[in-house]
Amino acid sequence: MYFNHVKRQMHTRVTFVGLGNMGYSMAANLRKGGFRVAGFDTNKSVMERFISENGGENFDSLESAAKESQAVITMLPNSKIVKQVWDTTSSSAKKGTFFIDSSTISPIDALAYSNHLKSKGFIAADAPVSGGVMGAQKATLSFMVGCEKEYYENVKNFLTHMGKNFFYCGENSFGQVAKICNNLCLGITMAGLSESLSLGVKLGIDPKVLSDIMSVSSARCWSLDTYNPIPGILANVPSSRDYENGFSNELMAKDLNIALDCANKVNLDSKLSKLTLEQYEILKKNFPNKDFGYIFKYINDRVNEEKTK
Repeated sequence: MYFNHVKRQMHTRVTFVGLGNMGYSMAANLRKGGFRVAGFDTNKSVMERFISENGGENFDSLESAAKESQAVITMLPNSKIVKQVWDTTSSSAKKGTFFIDSSTISPIDALAYSNHLKSKGFIAADAPVSGGVMGAQKATLSFMVGCEKEYYENVKNFLTHMGKNFFYCGENSFGQVAKICNNLCLGITMAGLSESLSLGVKLGIDPKVLSDIMSVSSARCWSLDTYNPIPGILANVPSSRDYENGFSNELMAKDLNIALDCANKVNLDSKLSKLTLEQYEILKKNFPNKDFGYIFKYINDRVNEEKTK
């Protein structure tokens, strides 16, 4: 039965759009799982590398690849680009093609886009991820899926080789609802953790000792024990490589803005969210491509202006 499953996948082509820090590894893992994968990105050299390193399919255009694919998977920076790609690929894709978006975009946009695609005979799903660059590399991502329930197992089949945990969140857009709630908590947690760690550093305690204590105490969280923002505490995380190749400040600010926009629409008071967004807007402006854990360095290096007045 396993052989038949793999054999089916070998005849299934996926157009994967967005070969960035996470998308490249996701597409590579999809290829390792037996799918035929046509990878696309605005960076042509990355597309060429994907073909040479992973045996990716070579097509002249997005339209031609989508026409021959059973699914189009997107991993892109924002709603506008997702819509552009979906408009382009849906012009040539066959009816019944799956459109699966693993980007983080507004649930409102996700619902509008999916309804438009469904009206044209396609199957749409939002399937944003949690787990970061390391999760993408190790194929341990968590997928939050929003789609019509009858198609969930089909959608999951395309995701299985890229992740470890899969959650059916409900109808279209509810995967994005889960994701923005997760990332809102992540942004606030990283900011609060960074302020706490910075206090310890300034009071003179060994940051490794403090991190070890907090990791087994009530302050324990993913940002601390898996993604520590202090350089040198953990290997193979962005903070230990000058905050490069991680989840950028620009993307965190984008996600917090989405969350706050949704909070405003449901009249939710979000003071902590607003304060955290203020910090990340500054980081986006000055250090857009640095990992969001850079907020530790920003807090630790900053002088208390109130004290100096």
